[in-house]
Amino acid sequence: MKINKRYRTLFFLALLGIMNSCENYLDNEPEDFLSEESYFNKPADLELFVNKFYTSFTVNGNYGRNSLYAVDNNSDNQVGPAVNNNLVKGYKLVPSAAGRGVKDWNFANIRECNYFIKTIEDRIENGVLDSENQDVKHFKGENYFFRAWFYFNKLQSYGDFPIITEVLSDDTGVLIEASKRSPRNKVARFILQDLEKAISLLDNNRSKNRISKPVAYLLASRVALFEGTWLKYHQGTARVPGGPDWKGGYLHPNFAYESGSIEEETNFFLDKAMYFSQHVGGNHSLASDYQNMFVTSNLEATDEVLLYKSYGIGAVTGHGASHYLQRTGAGCGFTRSLVESFLMKNGLPIYASASGYKGDVLLRDVVSNRDSRLQQSVLIQGDIRTENMNGSKDYFDYPELLNGNGWQGVTTGYQLKKWMSTDPLEAISNTAGTTDCPIFRVAEAYLNYIEASYLKQGNLDAIALDYWIKLRQRAQVDTDILKTIANTDLTKERDLAKYSGTILIDATLFNIRRERRNEFIAEGMRLTDLYRWRSLDNMQNYIVEGYNLWDENYLNQGDTLEEGINTSFKSENGGSKYLQPLRKSNSNIAFDGYNFPEAHYLTPVPLDQFALTNSKDNNGVLYQNPGWSSNAAAPAN
Repeated sequence: MKINKRYRTLFFLALLGIMNSCENYLDNEPEDFLSEESYFNKPADLELFVNKFYTSFTVNGNYGRNSLYAVDNNSDNQVGPAVNNNLVKGYKLVPSAAGRGVKDWNFANIRECNYFIKTIEDRIENGVLDSENQDVKHFKGENYFFRAWFYFNKLQSYGDFPIITEVLSDDTGVLIEASKRSPRNKVARFILQDLEKAISLLDNNRSKNRISKPVAYLLASRVALFEGTWLKYHQGTARVPGGPDWKGGYLHPNFAYESGSIEEETNFFLDKAMYFSQHVGGNHSLASDYQNMFVTSNLEATDEVLLYKSYGIGAVTGHGASHYLQRTGAGCGFTRSLVESFLMKNGLPIYASASGYKGDVLLRDVVSNRDSRLQQSVLIQGDIRTENMNGSKDYFDYPELLNGNGWQGVTTGYQLKKWMSTDPLEAISNTAGTTDCPIFRVAEAYLNYIEASYLKQGNLDAIALDYWIKLRQRAQVDTDILKTIANTDLTKERDLAKYSGTILIDATLFNIRRERRNEFIAEGMRLTDLYRWRSLDNMQNYIVEGYNLWDENYLNQGDTLEEGINTSFKSENGGSKYLQPLRKSNSNIAFDGYNFPEAHYLTPVPLDQFALTNSKDNNGVLYQNPGWSSNAAAPAN
């Protein structure tokens, strides 16, 4: 019997919504790999199988809008070339059918992980594979890591989700029962269990292009912090098990938190986040050069980087990060909110009386004496844009706000320097980039521990302070953290993360969130943080702003550009001196600002799943997420 045939019967594909969603992994392999008698008989077969899962990480690619540096266009940190429908009421609809992405309602990758586990266990039992062989153990560990990774993506999207660990029969009743959604905290616990299995099996004697123990520890800390903070800030809503109007109540009438209460369950996850973070932070250090991590072609020896993607080796296609960022701005732009969140080098917010902030009339004033992460991430007048082959250099003058290449212009005036190499060879095409792309960094373990420990203990312990000081030392910011906290005025902060729901958080927690925002600028972390903190409740009539265009910058950019700005921006800018990129036209659906619907904290289950499982009006094994329809392709309530 062929594996590809068996794959098609592992799950009731129509039931699980994946019949048309994903290609069978092994369908694309040579025929001699499809025979069960010849496959999974040696460690190399296991490696080949799990290799496919590495494509699930978001990295820099050859198409700018899909690259890692552009992911934060989905948040308040950056603005892309188009309105983000997720942040607007009435435009995001319940999908009719399951999608194909990692965060969509499909089970393709989970199915393959389960098949791997069952097959390897059978091979070991039959003596074909040696359970003590380090390669066998390691690739089993990678598989458990990836099952956890895929489930974490589902947890972030849907919350409650079916937990499926076996290769199921084709019996319709069995498959419908398997589609029953488990409460989200149970899903999170299951993910941590898989990661603990991975940790017990993985080794560290491999390239950092592969999963290792520290990577699994770091993901575990991320999962635990995510769920702990979600339960803390979303409690009292239908988005947590046992909450008012929780949709899963009829399926789980006897639901109770394993720890006893939601508060104790929150603490369980925060404890886990601290524990797992310490295994990384206590054994690895920060790189001394922050900027270089994102523009180097040799991260293997960088202790901070635990996992990265290499390019330009053999048949590996290069990326287009420098190609797009050098030339035009890549359809991105940092927001005023993000840029103003960075501290001065003396540790004071820009609005503090003794901060020394020079204002924002010119770009070079904005970054003067600021946190070095801002200086290393935003292009300003005089920065080298390209070091040419003949030895000459091209310098940055002003952002291309009206770039003629469609989506590729700078949207806010704050143009990305992070991820941009000045090497001309890196930019000659959208596949020329060979700089490595970090995927997991030790800095996250530091920040995860700081946040979890403060929430759990109510103070900054010695470990948290040590981690925080190290982060600020690298950023060349005064390490007197208490001074920063004492001079923080939340009424003057533009950051949405000063709230959780409608509650204004304290200054210490806000500065923890600030540090995280500034450390992970343009690394795709922001929206997930805003979700788990429940900080988008206050994104109402939220006008996105960029740099100070009207005081002086537009005068330095040429008559043609000035005329274009006058017609495209100025007349609709509401009198603000700051560029408002979503107000180019009063027909723009976000012209009056972003308005985030609370239902968007969770993704709607596709409509076809309710028909396939005979679920209707919450009387089947599936229930819809709060605020979404289960029978119409409609926007959230």
